[in-house]
Amino acid sequence: MKYFNLISVVFILIFGLFETISGMAVPNDCTVIEEVINTIGNDLQKSYKSNTLNSCCDFSQIICQDFNNQTAVTEIKFNNYKNLSNQDMGKIISQFAKLQHLTTLEMANNLIVGELPNNLSELKNLQIL
Repeated sequence: MKYFNLISVVFILIFGLFETISGMAVPNDCTVIEEVINTIGNDLQKSYKSNTLNSCCDFSQIICQDFNNQTAVTEIKFNNYKNLSNQDMGKIISQFAKLQHLTTLEMANNLIVGELPNNLSELKNLQIL
């Protein structure tokens, strides 16, 4: 009976730890977000780093949802960042393509000029651009 109780306690501890970990954002998604923010730099980077965040999902311009006990980035709203005009948008889109559940990408009022990047089709689940 003692062993049964010990096994039960161990199971509860492990299960509780798994639930805590599974509720966090997929680390790769937050890594992608941070890479893009570092690439873009300036205003966006200052805005992101000025917040104390446990996860990229805590940033007001990132929306995440749960998928099969993992949290993934689904929406990015990087509006009103003037320094995006000098960026290689093809490179940024390639980075965003790593976000498998991304459905919304807003980048309005950023002074971006030129043609849409050819690699937009890499954003397989994108519904709103």
